[in-house]
Amino acid sequence: MSNSNLLSILFIACWAVIAYTYIGFPLILAAIARRKGAQATLPVQDIPTQQLPRITLVVAAYNEAHVLQDKLANTWSLDYPADRLQILIGSDGSNDGTAEILRACNDPRLIPFLFEQRRGKISILNDLMQAVTTDIVIMSDANTLLAPDALRKLVRHFRNPEVGCVSGELALEQAGGVSGEGLYWKYENWIKSNEGRLGFLMGCNGGLFAIRRPLYQPLPTSTIVEDFVLTLRVLEQGYKVVFEPLARATEPACPSSKAEMVRKVRIGAGNWQAVGLTCGLLHPRHGVRAFAFWGHKVLRWLVPVFAAMGLVSSVGLVSSGVGQVLLGLQAVGMVAGVLAYHAGEQRRLPGLLRPVGYFCLMNYALGCGLVRFVFGTQKVTWERVGAVQPSLSPLGTLSLSGIETVGAVEAVRLPQVRSRQTVTGVTA
Repeated sequence: MSNSNLLSILFIACWAVIAYTYIGFPLILAAIARRKGAQATLPVQDIPTQQLPRITLVVAAYNEAHVLQDKLANTWSLDYPADRLQILIGSDGSNDGTAEILRACNDPRLIPFLFEQRRGKISILNDLMQAVTTDIVIMSDANTLLAPDALRKLVRHFRNPEVGCVSGELALEQAGGVSGEGLYWKYENWIKSNEGRLGFLMGCNGGLFAIRRPLYQPLPTSTIVEDFVLTLRVLEQGYKVVFEPLARATEPACPSSKAEMVRKVRIGAGNWQAVGLTCGLLHPRHGVRAFAFWGHKVLRWLVPVFAAMGLVSSVGLVSSGVGQVLLGLQAVGMVAGVLAYHAGEQRRLPGLLRPVGYFCLMNYALGCGLVRFVFGTQKVTWERVGAVQPSLSPLGTLSLSGIETVGAVEAVRLPQVRSRQTVTGVTA
């Protein structure tokens, strides 16, 4: 077999895998959901007000003073009995006034935990969960605003004892949104909806999901994508994870493609870390759950590798007319990615270049995340993207605003404290 034939096979194989994870898998999943979804998910009905369970809303916050007042106001306005809702907010060593806002709030439903040392979100969640006394916990972020009935829509699923976790639907605010992100978000929600109908949603929306407290397993303090790991740990324990599209929440979209890339690189590194923490779910004994983990997640995360192999093989075929066309199409995609990276809200890419550019930029970011995972240069803590221009370097030793070099983060364990007092560097 000639070298050109081998390169052609390699190119076709690489792009066949890419087509499968982005097109084939979602279509197969949709067909399974149409056939078995009604059997896998029991009908749910709203719970009468007098029967609603006691719940706890848990939020980890770092320098969220600019959104915290809105978050608190939104929480107090939720359509849920005040005597059955408790709010635990942990400030992760904030220095922007977050702690002062929490201290000034006199609502008895709020118990603030003011950690003096910054350790990362999962360390805060692990500590806050020790103070939870309710059987159902709602996880949310400081910049996520919930619809009035969101909590009611989430908790109604827990009447089914097989359900261990419920994800809400997170919508991105359009003002200042990034090109291509809205379309991709809708595509992902379609996949999540089908997975949820079958009871094995592969990852909750971190801004709004509910979990049974006994199923929460404290995670290593270096965990980056804790919402994803927590979801898969629930599936590993044999419980269902479902999607509730009527439990709605909103949060600001990334203000630019550069900001979106910062987030994607961090997530890309965290994804591979998560595989090591939940690799048992990849075993075929888990059936369709393993099928979804491979198809929706692992192969998707490997797309940068397959795309790079496809690019190299097409370079080897450049002497043929077909090879030149294939190489040219990939070059157009890469140019679209560069343009998307530099495009602002006032200079969006036209037409089909927008999703193509977002696809290429997103996968470059995931590839950078893979490199960071391999070299161990991604830290659990992170900064919001500000005025500093992020670098396109895949290595954490070079500065990328919002992505820092990694190191193990030492946890400071918090005893079960339910009143305002100081405990080993923590004000509660």
